[in-house]
Amino acid sequence: MKRLLIIFLLLSVATTCFALTESFGPKYDEIVIFFQGDDEPGALDAMWESKSLLKIGVFDNSTGYDSYAEHACEIIKEKEIVDKNITIQIIDIKKLAQHEEWVVLGSAQCQ
Repeated sequence: MKRLLIIFLLLSVATTCFALTESFGPKYDEIVIFFQGDDEPGALDAMWESKSLLKIGVFDNSTGYDSYAEHACEIIKEKEIVDKNITIQIIDIKKLAQHEEWVVLGSAQCQ
């Protein structure tokens, strides 16, 4: 029970950090909502830092996050944000919540 409470508190702090972003339009919002939803259980939150940088927050479990970032590129293509040079960064949400440090676990360049 204590561990569940700690995870909840970490998520609430990290979600606050992710929530302070602007919208770049409906297609960009749709991608954020997708990564926040149940279809992507590994992702806890997502935010567009700019139209060319998407950050996705996860708990670090030593998975290959470069390949997960490549997967995110495929999702972006499916959602029809093409002809953009978009960078995906997979962020350790626990370190963000605890130390306000943006630790990149993996990344990919979508084209």
